Amino acid sequence: MSNLRLILITLLAICLLSCSRSQKETTDSRSYALQLVDSLRVDYMGNLELKDYDPETEQYLAYNQQKKEVLIFDTSGDIQHSFILQSEGPEAIIGYGPNPTFAGSKICIFADKIYTLSRQGKVLNRTEIPYSYFWIVGGAHIAASSLGDKLLYYKPESAEEGQDRQAAYQGMLDGGPMMEVLDTLSGEYYPTMHFPETDAFEEGLFYGYPTPLIQNGGSQWFLSVNNALEFHVYVEKEQRLDYQQTVKIPAQNAYLDQPVPLEQMDSFFEKNGLVYRIPQIHRFLPLEDHFLAFYSKGVSPETKAAFDVSDPAQRRELVYSFPMEFAVFDSDLKNLAVDLQIPKSMDPYAALVDKDGHILALKDQEQAGVEEDFHTVYKFKLVHGGE
Repeated sequence: MSNLRLILITLLAICLLSCSRSQKETTDSRSYALQLVDSLRVDYMGNLELKDYDPETEQYLAYNQQKKEVLIFDTSGDIQHSFILQSEGPEAIIGYGPNPTFAGSKICIFADKIYTLSRQGKVLNRTEIPYSYFWIVGGAHIAASSLGDKLLYYKPESAEEGQDRQAAYQGMLDGGPMMEVLDTLSGEYYPTMHFPETDAFEEGLFYGYPTPLIQNGGSQWFLSVNNALEFHVYVEKEQRLDYQQTVKIPAQNAYLDQPVPLEQMDSFFEKNGLVYRIPQIHRFLPLEDHFLAFYSKGVSPETKAAFDVSDPAQRRELVYSFPMEFAVFDSDLKNLAVDLQIPKSMDPYAALVDKDGHILALKDQEQAGVEEDFHTVYKFKLVHGGE
């Protein structure tokens, strides 16, 4: 009897120790946070989007979409260069929603063609895509950059046999390329970053126009599309981007938009309450020992139905009600924490990482409840536990 009592006491102690350890690990994983450590002021009036950061020169690139004005400023917030993209004349850049990014010592813009500019705004080169094309989804996410001695850019759809959006969408899910590499000297080009197999999408259904988020982090590239809380990792190899793995974000209470039959793709917007493309990853932030993903999970159909989305004010209120959160992974992309709160005063959609591992983001004046005639770039760091 005493032996049985000893065994029961031992098992109870092991159980309590295990529960205590499990609770502690859960508590620790939830204690990740973004801590504000510094900021810089940019004396500029007008809307700005933070587009890129160059660790070599420690310069920032920002863009005013309304004025088509490009700004380059330094770590003190002093504007080093500013220029307006011209719509006419010899320096004209034609296209909707240009997305300027750094490309080495220059700037690259994918508009109707790929433009290379100096940091003073002079157009140095114009590169044509070597076939007629169209976009399933165009706009300000389209970008181009350098890959060795070649150009790497979001791959458009070939229009040489017409513009079939259904076939283009299904082609993506069937392993179509998301990017393309062009040798500007020979004119040769080839596809890369093929979309991998995934259980997030079922064949024959349409899950919303895929707005790809593609970001680079050293030798790795990261891809996600809307309506799926997962991302795909690629590695640079011989001037190609080869698939490595898919990583899921185990977010709680996510509300993905409902698919429609592919042949009824035009009804997707209406079926999902006239608000769609919300459940998605918005930003990848590769740090030295961690990897962060900013995402939104959408809201329930009942919450959507409570708003009159034909009213711009209510629609805006609904969109702002979508929670923006982030997940933390270790350097091997093992998940450490999910559903962590993003500071409301930061603009998470264009967050960047500087050479010191700080997370950079513009202050969201509307969310902060202020109206200022200058802009603030916040610097955050990832902290854990009692740091």
